[in-house]
Amino acid sequence: MTKRTLLCIIGQGGYPIYSGELAGVGCDVVVAKSMRKALALLGSLKPDIILAEFNFGPKYGDRISNLEPLLARLQNGHPDIKVIVFLEWEYRHHLEQLRARFSVFDALFYPIQRDCLIDCVQRALGDA
Repeated sequence: MTKRTLLCIIGQGGYPIYSGELAGVGCDVVVAKSMRKALALLGSLKPDIILAEFNFGPKYGDRISNLEPLLARLQNGHPDIKVIVFLEWEYRHHLEQLRARFSVFDALFYPIQRDCLIDCVQRALGDA
């Protein structure tokens, strides 16, 4: 089995990283503890899948969320990378605004269930 790279971006730590289970489906897991670090990693790393928290609020100014810099970079340089977003149910309409402009493979709502995450990653790998 060919190992695939999965980048987990943990800005606020709202989800568990199931490294063992993800390794079991063929993923090497790389963790970035901020969006800034994740964007820097994209200079040397081309993950197959990115897991990222969706954070919404006024602190993002004219952007919809924390994900816009990442999604814009992927759209311009790596459109084949699958992005799976984690978010609170009440932010789903903000995610839809983002999806109107950028590609998002799937979204999972908190609390993140291990089996749902593994299934979603397997589907993303199947589409790759």
